[in-house]
Amino acid sequence: MVFIRLSKVIVRALCYKESSVFKIIIIVMVFGFFTTSCVTVAPIVNPHSEISIYGVESLPPQNGDWIVMAASGYQMSLVSHATNKNESLVANISIHQLPEFSSNEEFLEYIINYRASEPNIGRFEIQKNTADISSHNGAICIKYHSISKDMKAKIQGGNTAVMLLENIGYNCIHPEKSTVGVNMEYSLRHFAETNYSSFEKNGNAFFYNVNFTPF
Repeated sequence: MVFIRLSKVIVRALCYKESSVFKIIIIVMVFGFFTTSCVTVAPIVNPHSEISIYGVESLPPQNGDWIVMAASGYQMSLVSHATNKNESLVANISIHQLPEFSSNEEFLEYIINYRASEPNIGRFEIQKNTADISSHNGAICIKYHSISKDMKAKIQGGNTAVMLLENIGYNCIHPEKSTVGVNMEYSLRHFAETNYSSFEKNGNAFFYNVNFTPF
């Protein structure tokens, strides 16, 4: 199935140290595949059943119906239709390797540097990219919020359009193992004229249910 092949591609990609642009491309792959294919055959996740990867467990987002687009011991990606045609939401949790940091400020600098290291490929225009030291359930984290304009977003009918990709999330140092990073992210792909006033509220509600577990 195409769904399985895409899942394997995403899982392999996340095994490498992620750059910001590569991560955007992976998220866009999920959005594009969900929008242009018949993924309704995938089961809707139970909102009361926990999902888990190594070192992390969570409930799925509680707003709307969500399906699994990619799953492994290292990453879980859920996707849902948004309000309008061609607009969609993605909730993602993944783990990756981290170096040791001597301070929270060094961790912040590391996150800022890799999020700013994306090459100019002509498709994405960064409109907002903030990152600040924060915390989540006992872990030191960097909370971020980014908005990118996708100049060639795939939509139904095989066409492309200009759309916005908005991400909020946390990059955390796992409290049980300092060389493991945890990324939790809530993303929205939408047209500029569409307003999603509850986007951040729903994203924060999803993050609230993310917990760190022993390995």
